Amino acid sequence: MTTLVVSAVIGVVLLCGAAGFFLRRSVRQKEELRRLAGELARLREQAGRLDVDLLTGLRNRSALDRWLEEQPLCDGLMVVCDLDDFRALNESFGHLVGDEVLRGVGQLIRSSIRPDDRAFRWGGDEFVIFFRNLDRGVAEARLGEIEERLGRFQIRHHGPMAVRFSWGLAATPGRPLAECLEEADRLMFEAKRRRRGQGANGALNRG
Repeated sequence: MTTLVVSAVIGVVLLCGAAGFFLRRSVRQKEELRRLAGELARLREQAGRLDVDLLTGLRNRSALDRWLEEQPLCDGLMVVCDLDDFRALNESFGHLVGDEVLRGVGQLIRSSIRPDDRAFRWGGDEFVIFFRNLDRGVAEARLGEIEERLGRFQIRHHGPMAVRFSWGLAATPGRPLAECLEEADRLMFEAKRRRRGQGANGALNRG
C-alpha cells in the first residue's frame, strides 16, 4: 500500500512538473507571438511611410511603379494631372510657395477620392489618380471641383492666387494600367496645349 502511495505521489509530482513546463512554454510562445505581431505591425507601418510622399501625403512614385506591376487588370478611370505654369510660379514666388501649392493640391485630391481609389504624386507637379469603377461624368465633375477650388487658392502672405491644372483621362476596362497611364499622360499634354492656345481666359479643361 505504501508503495502505491509513493508511486501515486511521484506520478502527481511528475504530472505537475510536466504541466508547469508546458504552461511556461505556452506563455513564452504567446509572448513571442505578441512580439512578432508587434514587429510585423511596425514593419508594415514603416513600409507604408516609405510609400508616402511627405509633401503631399499621396503615394509616391515608387508606390505607383510597384502598383502598376502588381495590379491585375481592373475597371476604372486613369487620370494624369499637371499644374499649369508651375515653374513660373516657383521662379516668381520661390520654392516655399511652390511647396505650399503642392501640399494644397495633395489635400484636395485626398478629399476628392474614395477609399477604393488611389492617388499618387508622379513627380514634380504631376499627379496620377485612379478612380475604381466610377462613372466618367462623376470623375470629371470631381476634377472640375478640384480645379475650381484651386482657382480660389489662398497662399499665406500672398493672398489669393489662381492655380490652374490640366488633366487627361483614360478608361481601363480589360487593359494594362501602364498602357492607360501612358494614354492619360498623352491626353493631358494635348489638353495643356489646347489651353495654351485658348489663352489665359480659356474654358475649363475637360481632357
